[in-house]
Amino acid sequence: MTLMTQAYTVVLCQTPAGILLINRAKPPYRGRWNGLGGKVEPGESPAAGAVREVQEESGAVIQPRNLFARGLVHWVEDDQWRGDLYLFAAQAAAVATPQATREGIVAAWSREWLQAPDNLGLTPDLPALLPYFFGSDAPELTSRFTGNRFIGLTLEAAHHD
Repeated sequence: MTLMTQAYTVVLCQTPAGILLINRAKPPYRGRWNGLGGKVEPGESPAAGAVREVQEESGAVIQPRNLFARGLVHWVEDDQWRGDLYLFAAQAAAVATPQATREGIVAAWSREWLQAPDNLGLTPDLPALLPYFFGSDAPELTSRFTGNRFIGLTLEAAHHD
């Protein structure tokens, strides 16, 4: 029996008004801000899932040329692998914000607000992931949690043939 990999996407989408984030209406992390994204559907590539999720959650349309892979994060909770998160940065035209959706409240924020060291309103691992969203590399990382408490982010060793 083969285990199916559960894949998720997280996208920081830059618009003229700022970076789109969603204040989650559902657990985990209800009331915290996170990038847009969600589950990759069977037969869907992570990039296609990212584009679909951003449009579903915010109405923003991302052209493929404006979507940039920023890394792969292995999500480990209580020493159990929970899935893989594909990180993307994107650019899109303006959308109406703030807007209430079934997933939460979507709003545009400045990069400075997002990166402020005293910003306690983000999902626990997002501050550690921000350098990768804003960089140009697409590393492989592991994000560790104990329950919903973020323990840390580690860079995986590079794989060579």
